[in-house]
Amino acid sequence: MGGMKASLAFFVMITFISATISRAQKTTTVVIRNDLEGGLTLEHHCKSGDDDLGFGTLAPGESWSFGFKPDIFGRTLFFCKFSWENGSHYFEIYKQSRDKEFKEFGCRRCEWKIRKQGPCKLINKTPKFFDLWYESLGSNSNV
Repeated sequence: MGGMKASLAFFVMITFISATISRAQKTTTVVIRNDLEGGLTLEHHCKSGDDDLGFGTLAPGESWSFGFKPDIFGRTLFFCKFSWENGSHYFEIYKQSRDKEFKEFGCRRCEWKIRKQGPCKLINKTPKFFDLWYESLGSNSNV
């Protein structure tokens, strides 16, 4: 019986610590700006394994943002389908292993300009944008 009480107490303690750490995590914000040439409208649909952020449309120069608390185990991933004219492109708009704060491409406010040749990310709070290639999510993606 003592072992059962100790196990229950340990479980409650771990749950409490996990909840406290989760609430203490700071919010990360992703900003997406339509920077397509030629005055094109940008359609987007972003989601993670847990959250579907829905469909949206951005006029030229317009931006949209969303916020979240990254996973304490480093597994947060948001990916988006971007569409304009007759094509669609997929991109991992936030990948914690790449974008978490203090990493080379890290950010707490991750700002992206979506261009025809690929998304460009503001690096280290400077106005310089670094072109990143689209990352394939495979043909089974239901974004």
